[in-house]
Amino acid sequence: MTRNNLLCARTLFILLVSVGTHSAWAQQYVFRSIDVPGAAATTVNDNNNSDVFPVCYVVTDFSYAFGGQAGSLLSHGVFKPLKYPGGTGTCPEGVSGNGKVVGSYADKSGNVHGFLLVGTKYTSFDYPSAVETVAYGVNNSGTIVGFYYDGTADHGFKLKSGVFTNIDPPGAAGSEAEAINDAGQVAGGYSLTDPKLNSGLQGYLLSSGSYTSINYPGATDTVAGGINNSADVAGWYEDSSGVYHGFTDISGTLSTVDYPGAAGTFAFEINDSGQVDGTWFGSTPDDGHGFLATPVSGTEAPAGRNMPQGKGRQMSRN
Repeated sequence: MTRNNLLCARTLFILLVSVGTHSAWAQQYVFRSIDVPGAAATTVNDNNNSDVFPVCYVVTDFSYAFGGQAGSLLSHGVFKPLKYPGGTGTCPEGVSGNGKVVGSYADKSGNVHGFLLVGTKYTSFDYPSAVETVAYGVNNSGTIVGFYYDGTADHGFKLKSGVFTNIDPPGAAGSEAEAINDAGQVAGGYSLTDPKLNSGLQGYLLSSGSYTSINYPGATDTVAGGINNSADVAGWYEDSSGVYHGFTDISGTLSTVDYPGAAGTFAFEINDSGQVDGTWFGSTPDDGHGFLATPVSGTEAPAGRNMPQGKGRQMSRN
């Protein structure tokens, strides 16, 4: 991939806008649209503190089928193809600050597995007895989070030093672990009623064995998709009209982050500099593009100011 092609893709749309709800404060961002040249649709799934972004894309239409996806790393301004050896489809989902990459791939039989990439070495893994395994996040020590499907429900997991641990908030019918920071705090989503996570979603933050639910005010569904080392959270929610929006949860203050003019926005991650990445959609679901939102210095919330709190109840693991 040439640098000139990348420049065209990365400079499609740059805007300075302010976002925020439920307070007078509004963080401002510079938005940049990101598309893999020649792709029909692109998603940016994570960003570390070293200008590295795991990217998934499709050439024909925006299908979530793993067999139809291709992977790439956008590293220091250059797209680098990423494909699990022998896989029919690869989607990198997370990258650590020191360059570890996790994601999922489909084998020739259509089975979905998680993978870890360190340097040039791929390692495949599966939650024991799972029908499929998807890895979403990894931290600097190599601890991985994601979800597995057991044939009935989705469940979150943590993989540390070769040992799997289930992550399901108390009472959850189904859940996913979306991201993990270097302190081991985990962000994700769950439903109390739907084992396949199609409805009734709530976000959560897991820290030191205790869960805090995250529900965007007035939303029908909320998912916490990313977390940085300050425990700031990014994610997405669905409003009462069925429109999806990105959001951040910074020190308990929830604010909307929408790509300018988009029909829908999903925020997937937030790094230590406060940059937010994700996907925005145009007029159709197939019109998908990645984005990076960089905060404008001096527009953050004043220190010590009493902001409205958006987090919900505390829950302890049973």
